[in-house]
Amino acid sequence: MERFVRLIVAGGVVLVGACWLVAVVDAWSVAWIGGIILALLGTAAVFAGIASELEPGAFAVEAE
Repeated sequence: MERFVRLIVAGGVVLVGACWLVAVVDAWSVAWIGGIILALLGTAAVFAGIASELEPGAFAVEAE
């Protein structure tokens, strides 16, 4: 499996699990803070997977 696909899938799974963890436990507990950190890491993994496949200048706007 391609590396970018692994990053996107793993990041998505971690993100969903972290969101459930944050929703279930008490706010500002150790588990809640851990869930927030996991959600940030999952989001970073998804973005890293997407960004690794973008061509340079993919979002550049060319002036006519």
